[in-house]
Amino acid sequence: MRMLLTSNGLSERVVLDALRDLVDRPLSEVRIVVVIDGILGFPGDSSTLVEHLESLRSIGWAEFDVASLFAGPRELVESRLRSADVILGYGGSNTWLAHAWTKTGLAPALRELIEQKVYVGWSAGSMIFTRALPSWGQIFDDQSELDMFGLAAVDPAVPLFDWIFLGHLGADWMSPGAEARAARAAARSGATVWFIDDASALVIRDPAEDPVVVSAGTWMRIEPDGV
Repeated sequence: MRMLLTSNGLSERVVLDALRDLVDRPLSEVRIVVVIDGILGFPGDSSTLVEHLESLRSIGWAEFDVASLFAGPRELVESRLRSADVILGYGGSNTWLAHAWTKTGLAPALRELIEQKVYVGWSAGSMIFTRALPSWGQIFDDQSELDMFGLAAVDPAVPLFDWIFLGHLGADWMSPGAEARAARAAARSGATVWFIDDASALVIRDPAEDPVVVSAGTWMRIEPDGV
């Protein structure tokens, strides 16, 4: 397994270098598919998405594909995933992205592919593997996204981790008290919370072991007791 869970994609050199270590060959020889379902449900200006995609494309891949899990028959979408060397789950709503994997029937393929490919998570794309996801609304005392998308609860795309990933630690747009909220979530879920900033990422090769942190910034590991 080769997973790189990021808060803000591949914008930091230390994070991009971690990806290079995982693929173990020049990125100019690597095919990537970017799954953007997590952001598609939100209305409004999509300029940030376009800027992020252009920034990703400029890295210089052998092939750069952008896909929605709902963009055609399951077999067609699955073939695009299988043809890539790197699958990147873009940000947005972690609940809708996890729902998209399960609703389309592509979650079993993802489970297989993350053993064969490199998976990169970007914010919400990093959050869809925790076993705590079905209780997300209760853990964070926030049902707004679930209500927005008409979802009562959501299963993880692939149930890999007992811990919870949170990104954007210290971002200027984060609401005050984000760290305290993360500590309460740890206590409510009984799970460790990894809370990282946009200059950090987690590397996972074995889901039964703690992730390895790569960082040029700040990160926190919050235990279930809130410490």
